[in-house]
Amino acid sequence: MAWRRKKQPEDLSEQRSENSGQGQTEPNQKPPQEQAGLRGWYFLAVNAIYRYCYFVGLQLLRSTRGHRRHMVRLLSQLAEGAGRRLRRRKRAFKEALRELRHSFLSPIQEIRDHYRLFAQELQNAKTFDTGDTPAQVVLRMLRLVCSSFGRITRLLLSYLAPIAALVVLVAAVDYFSSLELALHVEYNGSNVGYISNEAVFVQAEKDMQDRMMLDDVLVTDPTQENVDQLLEEAQQEQELQQQARIVPRFELAVVDREDGSLSGRIFNHLVGLVGIQTVPQDQLYTADELTNELIRAVGQSSAHPDGFAVEEASGLYIDEVYIGAVSDGQALLDALYEMKEQYRTEEYPDADIQFIKKVELKEGLFPSNSIRPLSSILELLNKEERGERYYTVVEGDTPLTIAAKNGIAFAELIQLNPDVETSLLPGDELLISQSVPYMGVQVRVTVTEEEAIDYDITQQVNPDQNVGYTRVLQEGQEGLQNVTYEVIMIDGLETERNVLNTERIRDPVTEIIEVGGNRPLEVIPKNSSAPVTSGAFAWPTASGNTGGSPGWMGYYGHTGQDISWSGCYGAPVYASASGTVVAAGWGGWYGYRVIINHGGGYQTLYAHCSQLYVSVGQTVEQGEAIGAIGRSGNTTGPHLHFEVRINGVPVNPTPYLYG
Repeated sequence: MAWRRKKQPEDLSEQRSENSGQGQTEPNQKPPQEQAGLRGWYFLAVNAIYRYCYFVGLQLLRSTRGHRRHMVRLLSQLAEGAGRRLRRRKRAFKEALRELRHSFLSPIQEIRDHYRLFAQELQNAKTFDTGDTPAQVVLRMLRLVCSSFGRITRLLLSYLAPIAALVVLVAAVDYFSSLELALHVEYNGSNVGYISNEAVFVQAEKDMQDRMMLDDVLVTDPTQENVDQLLEEAQQEQELQQQARIVPRFELAVVDREDGSLSGRIFNHLVGLVGIQTVPQDQLYTADELTNELIRAVGQSSAHPDGFAVEEASGLYIDEVYIGAVSDGQALLDALYEMKEQYRTEEYPDADIQFIKKVELKEGLFPSNSIRPLSSILELLNKEERGERYYTVVEGDTPLTIAAKNGIAFAELIQLNPDVETSLLPGDELLISQSVPYMGVQVRVTVTEEEAIDYDITQQVNPDQNVGYTRVLQEGQEGLQNVTYEVIMIDGLETERNVLNTERIRDPVTEIIEVGGNRPLEVIPKNSSAPVTSGAFAWPTASGNTGGSPGWMGYYGHTGQDISWSGCYGAPVYASASGTVVAAGWGGWYGYRVIINHGGGYQTLYAHCSQLYVSVGQTVEQGEAIGAIGRSGNTTGPHLHFEVRINGVPVNPTPYLYG
């Protein structure tokens, strides 16, 4: 970089003289001396920064190069060291192989070298009198051969023996790790037998405790209502039993595989030598077999010095809970079969009928005083236990029909469901009973039913006709299909219905309706059960609800929905949908009422009004005020009675109010 030369004083004096000859400087312009000083400081600062960065860059470059050289040198040393070690080990391995080869071949080489000498000695012994007989020479030769081969044999054994020992160890570990162990059980001083594991004993002891509780037979009635008291008593009995429990003694044994192989016999002999007993597989007890043996063992306890009588019987278990035992198990099975078959009908002869609970009948030994009469067991099974049953409301149900379907009194249905008379919609679940049969029965049948398929309705607008005009251009026709259901009934009541298959028989025919006006009808009349178009009918008041008010058929002859709230008197009543007023005035027990025709056979009625704001023939829009809530006509308080009519017949307004 070229350094800027500083101006000499004479140069500065000349410059000052030139500037002085030019007159005064401008007010906003600095003097030339000050400008030259600023430029000098600027260049000095820039030069210093550059020199600093240059120095730092050089040092960084030098440091990086040094680290790189050190890293390359270190890696080279490591590679050289690894190569030296590898070469040393390679040489050592070659030396070991050479020594091993020499160890094996040296005896053979020695025999070969001495063979000629022995042959010459043998020849001399035969020909001359050397003092050695031929037999002695041959004997020395045989000793040399045996010595050489002995060294070879010892060398082979030194290498093969560890390998053979390792093979034997692996085989032994594999064999013993695959051994199936068993437990020898001694209970109450009696040699009970062998089991596969302790869990079998735990299950067997539990079954024994179910069949008997020391001196007393443990038989509970699971259908009784005082379940808490029974549980408390059972817990106390269990604590007493734990205090008097006989502690078993276990001894480990090995299950004999009985495969007949030589290795199996050798290892079984070795197991016997170390003091572990072997037991055949067919001598292992199951939990049921062990239960019988434990009952025999308990019968000889100090609490029963003379023992107690036991006999073969059939124990009934329901949901793994012991109920009791009977002498004739086949008779009990027949009775249980009859309990299920009473639900089989001629309509569904192939129905799958099963108990809801798991029912088991176990054959075994039972104390004689614990065996109950068959009639006692059946009496218990025919009882009811605490539980709730529900019925799902379907289309067309009324409280009376629901009570008749389920075989209960109408008053009982009202008592269990207080709101059933004021609110009853399809899909609601009604409480039918607070107790259920102890042995509930589930019936599963497959049924095929013909069902109608709703037809679609389209509309064509005729602008030359007034709003509300309708004409059917093409009659709609419902389709037909076969639907296969899997129906599940519990205790005679249907609880579930699942669709298995659907087969269409006839396709529906679309209905075409011509409507008048520039705006199509919001609601189209239809005989099918399709849902009402959302937004077609609006809530007819500014507020209010139907809670606590009689709904559709809430009492005999009630054909609408009552809407009320606190302070509703005088509140406006709005048209639920657009249409033409066909009636406005006094309507008998309806009081002051308004009827609006919406076309297509649809009408709405607004009753018990205090004031009317419309007249007959007037066209109203949805949401337009048509009157005020009152208590005129046959009513006990201010409210709006709202009805929906199709072709003059009142229908349930709930789907229309809620869309």
